[in-house]
Amino acid sequence: MSLPPKTEGQGTIVGAGVKLTGALKDHNDIMVFGRVEGEVTSESNVFIGETALIKGPVTAKAVTISGKVLGSIEGKEKIEMDPTGFVNGSLITKELIIKSGATFIGKSTMPDKSKGVEDVDLSEGKEPTEPAETKEK
Repeated sequence: MSLPPKTEGQGTIVGAGVKLTGALKDHNDIMVFGRVEGEVTSESNVFIGETALIKGPVTAKAVTISGKVLGSIEGKEKIEMDPTGFVNGSLITKELIIKSGATFIGKSTMPDKSKGVEDVDLSEGKEPTEPAETKEK
């Protein structure tokens, strides 16, 4: 199990016995060990523990998944799936690490270096566009 790097401030911890419905937002780290039904957003890191279940989108600088996520995940810098991690949804990030044993069902998008993850739209019903092919003469 990989823990997120330390940041300033306390951050938010959702304990294993907690069920939260609604949006969870924090400027600091968010660690989830319980159940969240709704959006999880951090300007820092999100860690999803082995006992966690998130039903909804997750957005952060870096996201580590050891539990279960049913929804899209945007890691502006990195997404890492531990061996116990399960994701059913789309992933968008610059760096993707899926460790042996993890389960990923969905689509991953890794923008090229000239574009950031903000340039890719994963909203419902809109798929990222492929770059136009160039023909050599």
